[in-house]
Amino acid sequence: MGAALFAAMPRMWRIVRWPLLVFTMLAALAVEALIVVLVVWPLDPAQLRDAGTPLVIVDRHGSVLASVPAPGGRPDVDHWVPLSDVPSVAVAALIESEDHGFWDHRGVDGRGLARAAWLDVRAGRAAYGGSTLTMQVARLVYTQGEPRGLTRKLRETVQALRIERALSKREILEQWLNRAYFGNGAWGIDAAAHTYFGKPAAALSTGEVVLLVCLPRAPTAYDPIERPAAARARRDRVLELMVRRGALAADEAARARAQTLVVRLHRPAARAPHFVRWVIDGLPREVAARGGVVRTTLDGRLQDVLERRAAEHVHALAGTNVDQAGLVVLDTATGEILAWLGTADPEAAGGAIDMVTRRRHPGSVLKPFVYAAAIEAGDLPSTVAYDVRDVSPDYFVAEGGHEHGPTRYREALGSSYNFAAVHALERAGVTRVMTALRMAGVAALPGTPDDYGLRLALGAAKVRLIDLAAGYGFAVRGGTVRPPLAVVSATAPDGRRWRPPATVETRVFSPATSWLVMDMMADPAARRPAFGQENAFDLPWPVAAKTGTARGFADTVAVAATREVIVAAWAGTVDGTPTQGVPAMRAAAPLVRDALLAYADGRPLTLPARPDDVDAIEVCEVSGGLPGPHCSIKRDWAEHGHAPTHVCDWHPAPGVVVYPAGLRGWAERQRFRRR
Repeated sequence: MGAALFAAMPRMWRIVRWPLLVFTMLAALAVEALIVVLVVWPLDPAQLRDAGTPLVIVDRHGSVLASVPAPGGRPDVDHWVPLSDVPSVAVAALIESEDHGFWDHRGVDGRGLARAAWLDVRAGRAAYGGSTLTMQVARLVYTQGEPRGLTRKLRETVQALRIERALSKREILEQWLNRAYFGNGAWGIDAAAHTYFGKPAAALSTGEVVLLVCLPRAPTAYDPIERPAAARARRDRVLELMVRRGALAADEAARARAQTLVVRLHRPAARAPHFVRWVIDGLPREVAARGGVVRTTLDGRLQDVLERRAAEHVHALAGTNVDQAGLVVLDTATGEILAWLGTADPEAAGGAIDMVTRRRHPGSVLKPFVYAAAIEAGDLPSTVAYDVRDVSPDYFVAEGGHEHGPTRYREALGSSYNFAAVHALERAGVTRVMTALRMAGVAALPGTPDDYGLRLALGAAKVRLIDLAAGYGFAVRGGTVRPPLAVVSATAPDGRRWRPPATVETRVFSPATSWLVMDMMADPAARRPAFGQENAFDLPWPVAAKTGTARGFADTVAVAATREVIVAAWAGTVDGTPTQGVPAMRAAAPLVRDALLAYADGRPLTLPARPDDVDAIEVCEVSGGLPGPHCSIKRDWAEHGHAPTHVCDWHPAPGVVVYPAGLRGWAERQRFRRR
């Protein structure tokens, strides 16, 4: 076999020599071209030292909300610090964790790139970059926002070689530390030090500064506000690595690990900071990197009023353990965000957390979707639900729970009766309701109907306030929803203008179904049995509204909608501890009321007109069927052609009620209580 292989070698050489020669020539040309680029096209250090144009975020009236460094742009002069003002342990941590060969390479680490390429091949995706710190500086300056791939890597490689020829190693470190993104709007280590610890970078302890150096690798995954455990774990791994490589003494690392870190956001005086963060995160990276003016949909005047009122409301509830609140206001027609309160008190517990985007338990505010799905399936607002604790074999409460017996959908929704909602969900089908919630964008609901079951009627899914507000649009938009919109346009310094793609409406329910559910939610008489004569939704004009209370009163939610505006509010405890029995009508609903009144500013708000295909009907007050000779009559509405056809048989004689089998257990319990 060896002789045969030796004999075949001349023939193999004739086959591969020309491709090999061409490849060698192309590689030589590429190297020569790179040398020419580096010699003829040297980097001017001033390009890196000049300040970049910031992003100026303004409201719909042109008032400035915030001015922040554009991604890749140099931070403002106040936060650009020389390397000498950064603790030396930060440099050591950075080099040991990100680029161990930094002092030896010339901008590109061939071994690191080869290792990353091999790991990418094994992973089957571009998971490992192999970038040096110099290449990371090149990315921050030149390729920020571009998609990952070979082209971007080649650009970063060339620019890294140019940077190494133009700057010293210490200057490159200074560039990295002042340009890297540390999360929560902090570009540069000094801005990060002020943002998380309220002091300059020079004053940071070892434990603090190593924590900060860990953040740019994954600002979201290691967010010390949202994911403190992950951030500390990453810091401790870097400290261990530094000790192992002799960059830090073991006792100093032990002291750093033992230090109690007090991390909280110390934001500059920016208006609507959570909204500003949402806007910046939602911009395409290439648009944000240009800097310039970003005009948003926010109404700064409304925002200021609601911030004051929300702070006063939470302060008034201080003795009840309610510690925070959040609120969002949307324009019904366009989906434009008019106000956004991530928290009511930024200085209180959880003040850094954005409750508009935090997923919490919604309680009963999902019930309108349950009843809408049931009506879409053929029921009516006058259909009777069984508000009894043995309503279904799949949902049985042996004791406790308030029972109201047979209750029309209208009163069951208005007064938020739980067992009735379970019965309506059983009639509609869990799959149908899950589909509606997904189409409305309220909840992704991963999993199968069996994962949620009939508990879905009571809020067995975490949702975001912003999604809930947009989803409620179906009730006042004829059955369609529109995604929330935050940005009108972004104008770069060179005049280039970017506008977000047009949002697309999604139909969730029919116009008739949506109007019927809206009418149920706007019926003050339907709310009276549970919420009394005076509540937060008793306004100068009708409003379609719903509240929800969950987790021992830790989460309370209220949503209200009109043709002009949709408001959603949350109030409760950030850490999930129970409040002192404060329901949503007292905790979250007053925030919605304040927002509606502030938006209206003396003008009447309105609800959609009744569609032509919705007719007035008369039904039995108890059974919801066509009235018989012994029935009490109630007026209601039904889609044309869907009025009840079955005459009530619950009242065979005056004063006599014969309940169907599903209500007999409840009827017996009622008789027992009266004894």
